[in-house]
Amino acid sequence: MSILTTAGRAAIAAAVKAQPLHLAWGPGDGAWVTPPPENPSATSLTNEIGRRLVTSCDFVTPDPVAGTIEVAGAGLFSISATPTNRLLITTQFDYADASTSVVRQIGLFMGTQVVAGLPAGQRYFLPAEVQSPGSLVQLENRAPIYRTSGTRERFEMLIVF
Repeated sequence: MSILTTAGRAAIAAAVKAQPLHLAWGPGDGAWVTPPPENPSATSLTNEIGRRLVTSCDFVTPDPVAGTIEVAGAGLFSISATPTNRLLITTQFDYADASTSVVRQIGLFMGTQVVAGLPAGQRYFLPAEVQSPGSLVQLENRAPIYRTSGTRERFEMLIVF
């Protein structure tokens, strides 16, 4: 039986890191009383309202003694200068991004292509501004976040390959 080696997992993480990464969000299904389990065969969000270019993507390594990055449910980590099989994805949404929406679902997309001719430096995209969504890499159904124009949402996702 063959296995996927640690070096192979780090190579896959590096390939993902090299792609354009966007975090999309949406209201999910308003009928959800509690977030349902994520569907591993999902290719899109239930009802996307927008997506933002990822703020940072770093290789990390577990570091329970000196780690300064705490990931809920996963422990302490440190940034690694060399590729590892773990990526820490951080996305900071802006005040105006979907400022009156309810968010119950987020998803990380790799390889998104946006419509040509958009303003240089644009980082938040509405569904109509996305030519090709790319591949859904990670999906999370969550308790609702009620957006207001006075808050910025920050999401961190740890992906282990």
